[in-house]
Amino acid sequence: MEEIGYGLFNRDMIRGIKERWNNGGISAIYVRIDSGQSAAESSLLLWESDQKRLFWRLRLENEYYYLLARQSGDPPIEQVAQLAAELLNKRMNADPAGSRRDSVKAHIGYAVAFPSSAGRSTETVVYRLLRDALLLNAYAAPVPYAFHGGLAEVDTTAVTLDSAELTGQSGEKRNKQPLELYRSGKPIAIGQLAAPFPVFQSRTLVSEVAYMFDTNPKAPGVIIVADNRPVGLLMKEKLHQLLAGQFGLPLYWNRGVERIMNDQPLIVDENMPVEQVSQLAMNRHYAHLYDVVIITRNGQLAGAASIRSILECMTAMRTEAAREANPLTGLPGNEGIQTELHRRIQACRPFAVIYADLDYFKWFNDCFGFGLGDGMIRYLADTLGKELEQHGTPGDFVGHIGGDDFIIVAEAANAEMICQSLITRFEAGVKAFYGGVEVTSVEDRHGNVVEQEGVALSLSLMVWDGIVPLTPEDIPRLAAKLKKRAKSLKGSVYVLEHITGMHHGEDRKYT
Repeated sequence: MEEIGYGLFNRDMIRGIKERWNNGGISAIYVRIDSGQSAAESSLLLWESDQKRLFWRLRLENEYYYLLARQSGDPPIEQVAQLAAELLNKRMNADPAGSRRDSVKAHIGYAVAFPSSAGRSTETVVYRLLRDALLLNAYAAPVPYAFHGGLAEVDTTAVTLDSAELTGQSGEKRNKQPLELYRSGKPIAIGQLAAPFPVFQSRTLVSEVAYMFDTNPKAPGVIIVADNRPVGLLMKEKLHQLLAGQFGLPLYWNRGVERIMNDQPLIVDENMPVEQVSQLAMNRHYAHLYDVVIITRNGQLAGAASIRSILECMTAMRTEAAREANPLTGLPGNEGIQTELHRRIQACRPFAVIYADLDYFKWFNDCFGFGLGDGMIRYLADTLGKELEQHGTPGDFVGHIGGDDFIIVAEAANAEMICQSLITRFEAGVKAFYGGVEVTSVEDRHGNVVEQEGVALSLSLMVWDGIVPLTPEDIPRLAAKLKKRAKSLKGSVYVLEHITGMHHGEDRKYT
């Protein structure tokens, strides 16, 4: 650690700040220790000795102010400040042996600042930086810009931080990334994209928000809260448009931010699927098309997601889906099927699963060739898709398990109608693949002649009541039994089984 300066707004302090200004800004950490807490003071001194990024400090009785700057290769200054504050909190709340000491409590806040783009002096920016660090509690707010009008006691679970974590190279386990969840067969909830976002109380003055934008140029906007419940959103571009008007400053500068915020932002629960949030975001008025999406947990603010992060997630999901899609039909394969089944089961609402496969398809391949066989598989895939367009709902799903095996996941109320119409549509078009040859018999897999007018379609329909315990692994096991029953019947048929909390009941339907 280099020599640390001392004092407030002297020549050396301002020079030291200016030397570090253009390396990504600086941060201030505020600490207040209650009287008589000698152990906390010792922990603070140990923390100081480890901080290579610390270049200035000031003590006023039991209050301490520290200034930190980025070093070459560091992450953004916001992350540097956050990790340094978390390490400080760990030391202030642990005894020398590393165990928790609940009697030790410290008030810690941090803030960051960048060179002013509005011509404000370094002294002005630094004064506000120190004031912000005092006003902020980095552990009770989603982000270090969140104003609470006071301080809250810090008592968080101890965390282990080292230099590798500060540079983002820690080997410690992290939460799964969205694409990893997608690959694991689990739907991606918007909460996985939630990120910290600047937060202000609804009565905060517009001037305070403008200052935050001035000193934090990367912040795209602020969330307005009341009792930690989001009530509005103000994007930086909107604020600048208002202030740039002829009477913008006198009209808005000393007004509450609630007067100019968007009081109807897009607010979604953290469990809502990313695909659904994307649709809601894209359906907004063009003036708010690029506003962030506010995310809540039990009604309380959990963070926000930018449109860019949502679109990047959607792109990654679609790229992954295309990678694992069946090359013959382009339909989702097993990973996509598992994702859909997980999503449906977790919703705890009734739904239907239809397994579709072709009877005597091997005979057709042997007689007419693999080229026409591939054509028939594509025909079945197209038939399934068209049927869902006509009789399904927007959330229905069709996937290609492999070979001549397909799956449909649909609303329970429409399932039987879909099966009936599927059989009619399939039978109307399949004879074209025989090239005008009249087929009256086929061969089964054992070489036995069967009286049958060509390839038939077998459908195994299962309707879940949304109550009885069910896993994605149960579905193919139940479908295998139905498939065997369907194939024992002549012609194109569907076999129906209700999966209910009382019993499993089976009905056979055929044409």
